[in-house]
Amino acid sequence: MLIPVLLAASSLATLYSITSVSGRTDLVVTQATYFGISLVLYLLMSAMDYRVLKPLGWHLYFLGLILLIFVEIFGQTVFGSTRWIYLGFFQLQPSELMKLFYIIFAATYFADRPRFHLKSMIVFIVATIIPAVLIFREPDLGTTLVLIASLITVIIALRPPAKFYLISIAAILIFSPIAWHYLKPYQKQRVTSFMSPEKDPHGSGYNVIQSKIAVGSGGLYGKGFSGATQSQLLFLPVAHIDFIFSGWAEATGFIGSVFLIFLYGFLILRIFLISQISRDRFGQILCLALGGLLSFQIFVNIGMNIGLAPVTGIPLPLMSYGGTSLVVVSMMIALVQSIFLRRKGLVFD
Repeated sequence: MLIPVLLAASSLATLYSITSVSGRTDLVVTQATYFGISLVLYLLMSAMDYRVLKPLGWHLYFLGLILLIFVEIFGQTVFGSTRWIYLGFFQLQPSELMKLFYIIFAATYFADRPRFHLKSMIVFIVATIIPAVLIFREPDLGTTLVLIASLITVIIALRPPAKFYLISIAAILIFSPIAWHYLKPYQKQRVTSFMSPEKDPHGSGYNVIQSKIAVGSGGLYGKGFSGATQSQLLFLPVAHIDFIFSGWAEATGFIGSVFLIFLYGFLILRIFLISQISRDRFGQILCLALGGLLSFQIFVNIGMNIGLAPVTGIPLPLMSYGGTSLVVVSMMIALVQSIFLRRKGLVFD
């Protein structure tokens, strides 16, 4: 629990730094409330035997599809994207829930399939494409890529023959131009502008440029949480969600940034190590898929903050502001904790 608690404290400190000048400190209070709810869910799910979820894999998958369809019909549109269901007291983002449901479904699907089978893999790929298309239509390119990253992690874990990789690479090369065609104009600009944001410094390249300025201005030791002017004076866009790493880097500098990356790296390492001591294949695949999903999110978010990846709207786990994302990630880590408590050689039934 130590690393999630440290990341939660880092998130609240950064949010306070970002909002202290603008007066939006209500975001800090709201996020602290989300952390409290997440902690309760974490403790409950850690105590729960993760194996009770195995028969629910398909049910959760279809529930996620229903919620995604519901969003497309009745969803609330914010900044041009229809991703949320307004519940009166809370904005539910089904695409975030689908990440968790998809991981459980994947573990259920392959738990009793110890070897690679092409037909089973084709069914699984189709089952991945359906929610990915629904999420892509919201539009939410980031979460779509997260599902694909989870799919790739599961495939690698099954150790397919070399020819399957060759076929997969050929399929990606064939369908990439089609996927590019269906991207929104602003999404295409985001993908291309990260390579040369200076070509459009006041348009598509603005976010990346300001983010890099914030990171660089932190220097070695940072400006402190009261002196992070780049984020406090709102030069840094969406600093509480997509670019919260830049806010943290400006406040804590290079040393703080390395410390944060170390925390994430250790967390991911622990998840993959726990997969090796899981008492069953269901728990093993759960850990591998969750580890791959979180690794991708962390890499892409930090990458887009320092200009090494396109801006895709992927939140930084346990750091970015947002209730659904925080609750879902907490539940994911709780599942890993449950697997660890019931590991091989430990009687805990």
